[in-house]
Amino acid sequence: MKTNIKNLATILATTIWADGEYDEAEKISVEEIAEAFELDVNELLAAVNAEVEAIGALDEEKVNEVLLQKAAEVDEDEAELVLQAVLQIATVDGVLCEEEVDNILSIASALGVNEARAVLMLADLVKEEPELEVVF
Repeated sequence: MKTNIKNLATILATTIWADGEYDEAEKISVEEIAEAFELDVNELLAAVNAEVEAIGALDEEKVNEVLLQKAAEVDEDEAELVLQAVLQIATVDGVLCEEEVDNILSIASALGVNEARAVLMLADLVKEEPELEVVF
């Protein structure tokens, strides 16, 4: 992966921040993401842990500023892969709510992924995960 691990960690942390809790399922997803991207699992876990703590102290406006800065540094060819990781984290609890979709679309925009493409990626995930509960 060309994208700096700390930038990836920040983006994943903003996804975790959206639901307010960094639970065990999300930690397992971070491990799976590290393996999929051929990154050191412990390094990514540590980076995400640090970013979750740092972001937890920020207000929404500042979180968005940090997200925009870090997303701009993601390798252009890896933007959709990073968005796939975001989708994995956002849906690991088996529930997809409006606030999470807003966050996903904000991250997609920050990564430079077209909104329609991001919606299709999310729709594909929902189709592939029939046990996922969509909450309005």
